[in-house]
Amino acid sequence: MTHELFARAKQLETWMTGLRRTIHRNPELGMQEHQTTKFVKAELEKIGVPVKNIGLETGVLGVLEGTGQGPVTGLRADMDALPLTERTGLDYASQNEGVMHACGHDGHTAILLGAAKMLSEMKERFGGVVKFIFQPAEEGLGGAAKMVEAGVLENPDVTTVIALHGWPFLEVGKIGACNGPFTASADKFSITVNGRGGHGAYPHKAVDPVLAACHLVAALQQVASRQIDPVDNIVVSVCKINGGTTNNVIPETVSLAGTVRCHEDSVRSTIEERIQKIADGVCSGFGCTCKIEYGYGTPRVVNDAGVMDLVARAAGDVLGEGAVEELRPAMGAEDFSRLINETGKGGFFRLGIGVPGREPVSLHNDHFDFNDAALPVGAAVFAHIILSHHGNGENH
Repeated sequence: MTHELFARAKQLETWMTGLRRTIHRNPELGMQEHQTTKFVKAELEKIGVPVKNIGLETGVLGVLEGTGQGPVTGLRADMDALPLTERTGLDYASQNEGVMHACGHDGHTAILLGAAKMLSEMKERFGGVVKFIFQPAEEGLGGAAKMVEAGVLENPDVTTVIALHGWPFLEVGKIGACNGPFTASADKFSITVNGRGGHGAYPHKAVDPVLAACHLVAALQQVASRQIDPVDNIVVSVCKINGGTTNNVIPETVSLAGTVRCHEDSVRSTIEERIQKIADGVCSGFGCTCKIEYGYGTPRVVNDAGVMDLVARAAGDVLGEGAVEELRPAMGAEDFSRLINETGKGGFFRLGIGVPGREPVSLHNDHFDFNDAALPVGAAVFAHIILSHHGNGENH
């Protein structure tokens, strides 16, 4: 028997699909989501969800009051696209050259609008307050922090915050859940190796930063493989290397840049010093010097067990037995962590968007497209979470 909330969400599927494809056709990069912001505000007003002025040019906060007392829950969707040229060939493909919704944020936004519409039509069935948080700039530009600074979690104070993310490696109709640490912290580093340039035919008369940099890339792998307990998940990846201008000139400098991912804050706090020591030692061994810049970025996501139990029960009710799959912690990052850390309690889960029998297209790929069949799934689960957590939802 189809759950009542899923049946209602299915009735909204065509509407949500239209929203999603409009957003997909008009993608905007982080902190540039001006048209998306206007679009979301207009849709919230149409469905009767009050929009609160948060003083930001991009980003939206909708606030819906239920009937009577209850908790204050935040539901979050991200809105930004990626600097990528779309190659899907779809009739609703990006009209903004070099910008594409390749991470599914268009789907997340449409789902949250769908949940807002459902809940606005059943305010008598829950108490408390629901805050619909449409966040800009998730892709590494600190959008979550800006929303926190704008006060979206205050007046009234959010006690629980929840978000989802489309996942091509789960089929539609399933969600993925993980208790405790789920996504990793994401920090970045850059290293400039300084030598002395010279003719490629006479390397002994130069101090070669290319050679030092090559050894440095290999040596940095010792951090994960030899300096950290193997049970503590960590990744150190050099992802960029630049140096030289032609084939027969040893350059003065070579630059490296990379990322560090950790699941334990106690490990994270030691990595900058470890990289500094390795870089100093390797470079000095080749007669070079180096300069390191290290930036601390997105914190790890740590899911609250009680919140994830709420998510799993809601998904099981809406989607049926076997709909929830347990996931392992991942090394990707998600700035939703800043909202969790601010409230002290939250949950982040994966929403299946995969098509059975079809090879999944990964996120951040120029052929990626969000599966519209997952829109009612996400909206119904979000709605059930609110009804369950805020009262009156267990028997519906």
